[in-house]
Amino acid sequence: MSPSSASSIKIAIISDTHVMAPQLLVSDGTAIEEYLTRDRKMLRESAEILDTLVASILELKPDMVLVTGDLTKDGERTSHHLVAGQLQRLVDSGIQVLVVPGNHDINNPDAKVYDGDTATPTTTITRGEFADIYHNMGYDQHSRRDPDTLSYCRDVTDQLTILAIDACMDRLNTFVSRGDARDHTKASGRLESSSQQWLVDQATRATAGGRRVIAMMHHHLVPHFHMEETLAAPYMVDDASQLCQRLVKAGVHVIFTGHLHISDISQTSMKEGNMVEVATAAAVGYPCQWRVATCNTAAGKLQLRSVTLQSLPSDADFNERARDVFTNCIPTMTRGVLTRYWPEISQAISNYREKHPHVMRFVTIPDTPEAIADLLLRHLQQPVTRAYIAFAEGNEGGNDNQKLIDQLIDGVDHVVDHTIRGIMRPLAKAALHLRIYGTFKLVLRSILEDLNDIGTPNESIINDHTAIIGL
Repeated sequence: MSPSSASSIKIAIISDTHVMAPQLLVSDGTAIEEYLTRDRKMLRESAEILDTLVASILELKPDMVLVTGDLTKDGERTSHHLVAGQLQRLVDSGIQVLVVPGNHDINNPDAKVYDGDTATPTTTITRGEFADIYHNMGYDQHSRRDPDTLSYCRDVTDQLTILAIDACMDRLNTFVSRGDARDHTKASGRLESSSQQWLVDQATRATAGGRRVIAMMHHHLVPHFHMEETLAAPYMVDDASQLCQRLVKAGVHVIFTGHLHISDISQTSMKEGNMVEVATAAAVGYPCQWRVATCNTAAGKLQLRSVTLQSLPSDADFNERARDVFTNCIPTMTRGVLTRYWPEISQAISNYREKHPHVMRFVTIPDTPEAIADLLLRHLQQPVTRAYIAFAEGNEGGNDNQKLIDQLIDGVDHVVDHTIRGIMRPLAKAALHLRIYGTFKLVLRSILEDLNDIGTPNESIINDHTAIIGL
């Protein structure tokens, strides 16, 4: 889209497409199944999902498409070329496409070819290759680039600027094939002070020139539930509150994100103004949604609506099947995550045992990830599944929240019953109710009642699917 004086711009937003090129799955087997135990993505259908999304967007005919990261399953070069080819269809039709990378997209040791019981490493890409592959989707001469990251700033009209932020930490990923102890990808987000200043300078320059500024980033800037920055730190950019304050002061009040695969709009208020974050769900997993925004720069308003991918050409009941996968994935995800992070979990337990030997005499913690998973699932699976689905779908407030919170707390109490014995059991429960459950209830209320800035004078609710937001 060439710069113009148009004050109304239609924007499509997609996120977390996680495309796995079909040739990477030579044959089904335990290798791909083990990967899927840690997730709820519909990877086998991911290429068809993107093709269907592109067709829907072409029919919609927006002025611009924003893609907020995790374009590929795990940064496979083959998958990136497939994604870029599909997005090029939009570019060829005259639609401006702008992308930023996600934590899965670059320098990723999980880039694999799956053949039965075998997963073999395949070529991933570098940061420079990402910019080359998506050259005309944000990384050409029309953008101003941060010298240290894949962030850029682009004046898409003479009234609107897009600030694309790359906070990924893929430089810290480790590879067994390169001599490291294990394959590991960094999910967290961080921006060095120089890059933060670059972003603030770009936003200040744009607003001083009379332009509205909309930001986009894979990681979260505004918490989507109470204490997200502590309880789900890898989903937020480091020093989020400070960066948020600086961007608001520079005139940025809206940011599009992804990463957590939820349809949720959160807002935080400060003396400098408000920041609204619009997190878009993953099309590759339930609730299989994307967004459409009408941006009126003259009025300073952004009108949003969610679009649900209900079916695929090969599957009329795709969304319903995706929901079943989501519902049924809680046990396998729990076991998969505990197994993957078992070294860190077991080390933390050992450290606590060494520091508090008298307390640990009364504690019996299962000594395998499978046993811990069984214990947690026995008492928490049903309420956790209900809460997780509500959170992902957005507009959680329609549930019987207090009953669900009580069920979750009862489940934790039962876990205590099975892990702590003797005189320490009532003491542990008393401590939980006195010191932990108050915060726990606040976290759950912020999720289940969809409350922003909970417990503050700025507490509010925003409709997650049909909001009107000030720019």
